[in-house]
Amino acid sequence: MRCTPHGTIVLLALLLLATPAAAQVAGPDDASLLAADAEQKRIIVEQDLDAQRRFMHEHYIINAPANRVLRKADALAIMARGGNAAERFDRVIEGHQITGNIGIVMGREVVQPTAGSQLGQQFGARPLSRRFTNVFVFEDGRWVFLARHATVIADSTVGPR
Repeated sequence: MRCTPHGTIVLLALLLLATPAAAQVAGPDDASLLAADAEQKRIIVEQDLDAQRRFMHEHYIINAPANRVLRKADALAIMARGGNAAERFDRVIEGHQITGNIGIVMGREVVQPTAGSQLGQQFGARPLSRRFTNVFVFEDGRWVFLARHATVIADSTVGPR
């Protein structure tokens, strides 16, 4: 079978589209860790409950920005109700590190929660600054979302509500 240049480009594009960002990779490296973090953000922005369920580790835990510690089942239930929906979600990664099969990504975020979300009810539907830490574990050839800590920082809670 002979493949034309156009056919090769189409085939490569289809392969890329069929491969999720957090797909299996040869080993833990910076690029795959940052791709996993980007996938975590995509899941939240798109409220992709099925992807979140698959991406979260069985022992997932979060110190949530609404000041609660949650396990996987509770975090998924909140997402299913739109409890973490946002109109805006920007993230700046300030550092990342891999040690063995653990990957950590840290930085800052600006999120504007929807009025009906937990943060919207707590702070109002306005931009909030947060600090975050995402923890991933590399298992079975892919990064899995293990833990998160996200905190609304003081300067974003000052002023009228």
